[in-house]
Amino acid sequence: MPVATVQVSRPSRTARRLAALLAAGALAAGLGACSADAANTEDAYRLGCPALDAAISGSGTAKDATIKGLETIRDSGQLDPQPQAWLETAIKGLRASSPKDLPPDARRTLVQGCADHGHPLQNLS
Repeated sequence: MPVATVQVSRPSRTARRLAALLAAGALAAGLGACSADAANTEDAYRLGCPALDAAISGSGTAKDATIKGLETIRDSGQLDPQPQAWLETAIKGLRASSPKDLPPDARRTLVQGCADHGHPLQNLS
């Protein structure tokens, strides 16, 4: 009796890289739309969470672009202490050699910050 098998395919490496680059491009476009003087708490999460999520599974180029974008928001001087701390954690997390290297408290900070602002992370739990 033949057995039916179902193959589940994962996105290819190229597809993941493309998604990461698109997210980095969206971050750059978003930063261009809101000047550093107008950066606020919602910018940190609205732009940072999707870019962080894509960069975690993406290439070095996407991570580098995301770090630069998050640093621009961080350095705007317009943020309250809590989103400022979230951005610092996100930048440190992106600089880690692997998401597995993130300390549990840093991982919780990133996941909770994004979830609390309506941007749940898919690639970091």
